[in-house]
Amino acid sequence: MAVVAFYGAGGWYFSGQLYQLGLSAKSHDPKPISYDLSISSVNGSELSLSLGANAPREATLGGTWGLQWRQGNAELVNLVHKGPSVAVWSYKMISGSLPTAGTKAAITTSVFPSNPGAGLGLAYSNVTYKGPLGRYPAWFVPAQGSTWAIVVHGNSMSRLDGIKLVPTLHQSGLAVLVITYRNDPGAPASPDGMLHYGQTEWEDLQAAVGYALGHGAKKVVLVGYSMGGGIVASFLEKSHLAPKVAGAILDAPMLDFSATVNYGAREIDLPLLGVPIPASLTSVAKWLATLRFGINWRALDYLDSAQRLHTPILLFQGGADRVIPPSTSEALKQKLPHLVTYVEVPRAGHIQSWNIDPRRYDAQVKSFLLRVGA
Repeated sequence: MAVVAFYGAGGWYFSGQLYQLGLSAKSHDPKPISYDLSISSVNGSELSLSLGANAPREATLGGTWGLQWRQGNAELVNLVHKGPSVAVWSYKMISGSLPTAGTKAAITTSVFPSNPGAGLGLAYSNVTYKGPLGRYPAWFVPAQGSTWAIVVHGNSMSRLDGIKLVPTLHQSGLAVLVITYRNDPGAPASPDGMLHYGQTEWEDLQAAVGYALGHGAKKVVLVGYSMGGGIVASFLEKSHLAPKVAGAILDAPMLDFSATVNYGAREIDLPLLGVPIPASLTSVAKWLATLRFGINWRALDYLDSAQRLHTPILLFQGGADRVIPPSTSEALKQKLPHLVTYVEVPRAGHIQSWNIDPRRYDAQVKSFLLRVGA
């Protein structure tokens, strides 16, 4: 009886947690910024970050990051010095007032704040496109070419998470549409109040592709981050407009929701006991989630149906990703070796491959665009 009670109560509890943290439309909202860093000094073109107990690993990884505080934003350009208690970075101000010693700040992957104009100095316009649930806002950055890139952000993220690639796409001659989809701020809500990880959201992407084709695009390149990668995969499998896609760029894509849930469950401890959730309890929770919320796990396994894909793919995956299991990206490469160019970035966490090595990332993107004729 104790075993039945453990799995019954535990499975019910964790299936509810799965709903709250990953299925409810409310969980889609961008995560609030946590100002967990302290700027210890600012001197000319350099600033120092205190490496206290709460300092994120990104503070000492090198690469390029955004630094945000309540009154401004900067780009961390280069890690100059890493000591036991401080990291010294060269930086460039982007907006707001200069920070002072003691200012609380946060490192971000998005780097560029606000919009393509404020963050990148690019001409852009706010547009909307009509989709199955209403009208969806997007940023449009024009270019002379007839290929458009359409950028799809991930869960608990925003359009800002995709604009770091916009300069490279624009320099390559592509117009760029950075889109929203259902449950985003300003976009229509899902009728059932749930996320479907591409099973319904692909229709919103199809509407964006239709908008591009109706406004001068001859073909498109799709860019998907995390859950956005799952939306792209679902679109490529289901949409009649998939032949218009010259190529897809995926960054840490959510290709198997079941594997992603299993991966995340390993990071959660049982209440009171302080030990990781056993795999058997995760399986029970997922079974109950099917009964309670109608989750079709097989439909959310885009690897299972990968043979339906016929589009060249450039795939970036961080080796230190704690959200998406790197094994799913590796599996897509193994299933479609003739289509997938796989770029592993060992030190990168979730959607951090660009931040770790922007030059390599951008060079891979430019090379890929040339290969697919974008």
